[in-house]
Amino acid sequence: MAARSWFAVREVAPGVHLISEPVHVNCYLVLGTERAVLIDTGLGIEAIRAVVESMTDLDVMVVNSHYHFDHSGGNKSFDHIAIHRDGAESLAKQVPDIVFEEYAEYAQDMLERFSVYRELDERFFHLLTDETTPRPVPPGVDLRSWRTVPSVATRLLEDGDVIDLGGRSLQVLHTPGHTPDCISLLDEANGLLFGGDTINTGPIYAQFSDSDPLAFAASTRRLANLRDTVRTVFCAHFLRYAADRAFLVEVADGFQTLVDGAVQLHPNVDCVGTPVNEARFARFSIFVADQRAGSAPL
Repeated sequence: MAARSWFAVREVAPGVHLISEPVHVNCYLVLGTERAVLIDTGLGIEAIRAVVESMTDLDVMVVNSHYHFDHSGGNKSFDHIAIHRDGAESLAKQVPDIVFEEYAEYAQDMLERFSVYRELDERFFHLLTDETTPRPVPPGVDLRSWRTVPSVATRLLEDGDVIDLGGRSLQVLHTPGHTPDCISLLDEANGLLFGGDTINTGPIYAQFSDSDPLAFAASTRRLANLRDTVRTVFCAHFLRYAADRAFLVEVADGFQTLVDGAVQLHPNVDCVGTPVNEARFARFSIFVADQRAGSAPL
């Protein structure tokens, strides 16, 4: 069997392609008739631009859902980069080495343990598909020396901006909470919502020093109010990369329960082992800071 590429690609809606680094980050290429948008550029472990260029000849603008390195690591390969105004300064800063060291340890640990999960899936569950199967690190890549390069935005986005692709448009929704600059993108004509890190099907991260659960509650309620417009929600993390419209209401209700102090919190750790408190719900959970640990931004 041929070795899998680092990226997994699937058309998930007409003119919309998932470009996933499975388990790590889900990016989305959205095609219009005149131009294309790449929503996030992933970890930067392998060049995402080559994948994009194999799929379209259109001019491509990157739209970062927020400034974190796992969503902007491949920015360096593109000339046109847009981000919400509140994220431009952070996007241009060097990420501390410790962040990459901790994430590399997490990635290696996950790959080493994956064989057990795969054996169980093949025996009992049959859930894994090409775009949900983790890849080994590409040949020649040493995670110990992997770093991303800061990038400079060429367009600053505001809430309500419309990105015209020709025959298709994406509306910018400022949805702070995970970070102050988080956005979601609405393709209203096709009933699609790209939730960035505001909507995810695993733990939703609200534990960083620049996270704001109250803002998160307001943002998720705003998205829940779009439920009659949205058919499918595309998520930036985890293997369940698509969710139904009802999920928006579940997440908003969960955040409201959290900020009301009406949910039990359980000790857990995030992907790099930082202690957090977790509020658990039927189809997702929310991580908030463990005051004993302290949480730095990515």
